[in-house]
Amino acid sequence: MAVKHIPTGVVHSGVRGGKTGCGTDTNDNASHWVNSSSKITCEKNGCKN
Repeated sequence: MAVKHIPTGVVHSGVRGGKTGCGTDTNDNASHWVNSSSKITCEKNGCKN
């Protein structure tokens, strides 16, 4: 599953309401995150790998 950060448009590995693969907490500013089926675009370890 992927989750998209709306303000930046970056797609991370993970789900809304938890943590992304790179460790970002999607509960901070929860309205800025949406579940997505888009290709992961985050280049950080945990999301990309």
